[in-house]
Amino acid sequence: MKKMQRRLADNITSDHLSCPICRDTLKDPKVLPCDHTICCESEEWANSFPTDDLSLLLLQAISGDNKTETKPKDGLPCSDHPQNVCDFFCFGCYQIICSECAVEKHRSSDCNCKTFKKCADLAREKLRDAYDEIENLISTGQDIVTKEIDKDQLLMQSRQQIRNTVYKLKTIVQDFEKMINRKCLDILSKVDSVTNVEQLKKRSEGIVKDLKRVRDEIELSKSLTSTKDMLTALSKIPESLQKNTDLLYSLAVSDNPIQLKLELNEKFLDLCETLVDQPIGTVHVVPADTLDFEDTEATVCSKRIKFSSDVLPIRAFELEPFLAIQVEPNGLENKITARFTGLVLHGHSIIAIDNSNFKVQRFRDTIENQFIDEVTIQGIYDITIIHENDDVLVTAPGKQSRLIRLSTYKGLSIISEKVTENAYFNISQLPDFTYAVISHSSPSGASKKRVKFDWSRGVTSHIDIIDVDGNVLKHFSEAFLCEPTEFGDPFIMPLKSVCCLPNGTIVVSIETKTNSFISCINQNGLVKWTYDLNDTPEGVCFDDGKIYVFLRESKVVRVLSVDGDLKPVSTLRLPNYFGDGNALFVGRNLLSVIDKTDLIRMYKLQC
Repeated sequence: MKKMQRRLADNITSDHLSCPICRDTLKDPKVLPCDHTICCESEEWANSFPTDDLSLLLLQAISGDNKTETKPKDGLPCSDHPQNVCDFFCFGCYQIICSECAVEKHRSSDCNCKTFKKCADLAREKLRDAYDEIENLISTGQDIVTKEIDKDQLLMQSRQQIRNTVYKLKTIVQDFEKMINRKCLDILSKVDSVTNVEQLKKRSEGIVKDLKRVRDEIELSKSLTSTKDMLTALSKIPESLQKNTDLLYSLAVSDNPIQLKLELNEKFLDLCETLVDQPIGTVHVVPADTLDFEDTEATVCSKRIKFSSDVLPIRAFELEPFLAIQVEPNGLENKITARFTGLVLHGHSIIAIDNSNFKVQRFRDTIENQFIDEVTIQGIYDITIIHENDDVLVTAPGKQSRLIRLSTYKGLSIISEKVTENAYFNISQLPDFTYAVISHSSPSGASKKRVKFDWSRGVTSHIDIIDVDGNVLKHFSEAFLCEPTEFGDPFIMPLKSVCCLPNGTIVVSIETKTNSFISCINQNGLVKWTYDLNDTPEGVCFDDGKIYVFLRESKVVRVLSVDGDLKPVSTLRLPNYFGDGNALFVGRNLLSVIDKTDLIRMYKLQC
């Protein structure tokens, strides 16, 4: 046994306790930064490096030092070497070990063994690191719960919508069942109306009974002595005979036997067979920001129901109402025009164009119906902000078309007016201190007097780029935006709303006799793209890299990203809004729509 221990000690000494320089057993071992150990006597500079405590402890153990053989009473015995006391800690494996474990199992580059005496500072550092890591995990866990609470609201809303849809479908099925029952009762009623033997017997017995009564009356009248009484009885006989004769003939039936046959509607049977095997719908669990379905509606059995459709890769989101401005009518409005046709947010106010009363009206943008001031201008239609200025620019396509500059300082007031050759309606600012305006004019061959347009013949539309004084810088005819060969013949006012992008391109909503779409042109008059939204686009507006388009039929705002390729990114639903969205304004995280009604509605946009 002693020989084996000696042989083990020699092996440990030769393999791990020999100096690579002097080739002798280590004396005063020093550990180098490269993790090699040498004798302090081999090189003078080695004295500047720390003592290798592990090698020193092993040397003492092999030489028979009592310190390694004596087991302290309060020591922790090693599980792998019960005869040894654990006096090392491996910071790589996070294990308490003895010296033999350190030599045999913990010499890899990942291990970092330290004696208990030199562990305190590093242990405290490791504990602080573990504490900070746990704190971060706790914070992450709390953030996850907070975020999930917010997302759970969306989940609850979608869950409730599905429940409502299913309940609506159940109601439709119940109504359908009632309708089928009524039709079945109609068939049974017709079946029962066909005469059978029992019914024939009852009816014939009634006729025979009545005839017997007439016969008895005739027999009785023979014995009457009064001529008057006999003639009275005789006068009633023809009517009674005729009635009963008709009833008898009505009982006449064919000599051939009859039976009933039901011919079922094959379309109804095919429909029932098809519906039995069809699922009502499919529930999809998808990320809210990449939802591939859009909330929409359909008419089923004359009832409107909401459901999810994969018509477009976007998700409908209902906006929160922010402000409503109700302008009471005064009875003097022009009934054939829209009430509001233009709107901007300017400073802390809303400036709106009241086309029915020919007024520019200003309201506070934080308080409902808080009127500030107004100015009357005949024929006004649209408004835009002048770059880096407190003034605004207003179009007035009336009997004498004008471009009007208004001051908003203190009160609304006219600064200047410019009579324009063309009738300018919608206006939008370009980034180079110019403006894009939509102009409508009578078609070729019609009267050149704008006030006497023959609207039944339609009008032509074009876009002008003008400066702040109304001087025309560029002119784009209708053909640039709406080629009849591709989109059908021009219709009344085919160009409806306009907005400008920071790169100088111009976007307009267009409606012809056969098509509705939005189109984008650059300032050279070249069409960059056209986009069919499967709906009628009305007001358009640009803000923060996105184009907002109000769709007339579905009463929603479609949001299109122009970052890279043009693509739809979301659909916004406006609660309690039922107008046509003729004009749309987006800015400062607010969205406003205006139309023929007396109400200006504003909604909050998600940041």
